[in-house]
Amino acid sequence: MIVRTTVVASVLVCLGLLNTGCSHITMLRTEELREVQAHVDTLKMEMTAVQEEMLHQQKAHNELLRLIRADQQVRFNELSHKVNSIEGSLSESQQRLTVIDRKTEDLKERWEEKAREDSLVQSLKDAELTKLFQIAHDDFMARRYDLAIRGFQDIRNQYPDSPLAEDAAYWIAECYYAEGRPDEAKKAYTDYIKAYPEGKKMCVALFKLGKIFEKKGQEKSRRMVWKKLIERCPDSEEAAAAGEQM
Repeated sequence: MIVRTTVVASVLVCLGLLNTGCSHITMLRTEELREVQAHVDTLKMEMTAVQEEMLHQQKAHNELLRLIRADQQVRFNELSHKVNSIEGSLSESQQRLTVIDRKTEDLKERWEEKAREDSLVQSLKDAELTKLFQIAHDDFMARRYDLAIRGFQDIRNQYPDSPLAEDAAYWIAECYYAEGRPDEAKKAYTDYIKAYPEGKKMCVALFKLGKIFEKKGQEKSRRMVWKKLIERCPDSEEAAAAGEQM
């Protein structure tokens, strides 16, 4: 009886110890679970914070994209406006160029018409001048020296820029020379030499002027003029004749 009691007591003691150990283990596991749960909760909070940060950044990015797109749209509108303005200016410039081209063409046609008219007028003037010169020269050949002189003087007065004005000046001197009026001839030859220093009748004028000085007995003047003749026209017949006579 005593033995059974002892055994029972021992068993009870073991059971108590076993229960005590199990309770301790349970408490440890519970504590570990709590720590794990706390860690999980912390991770959830961190994840939530990260998600909120990502959401905030996404909103910021979206806003930035919206602003960029808005700015691009504004710039595109400005560029489109400028392009339209340039196209309008080009169109206006093209219209102006068309008008200018038309006016230029009209002006060119007017100039050409005027040039033709001027050419015709000049041709008529040249023909008239040639006829007047021929009449005066015919009077000279017919020894109508007064008529010839008036005709040549009219040509010089009315057409001073014409090449025939130079010829008229020379033939005036020839009229006086042929008519036997040495003083008038000397003046006319001298006027020709001064007015046309490169004239085509320069050599003849110098020779005739020397002949006038010779007839008047002005040897010094004759020598001076013929010396100039030989210098200016060394290969001319007049220079050869003057050289022989000197």
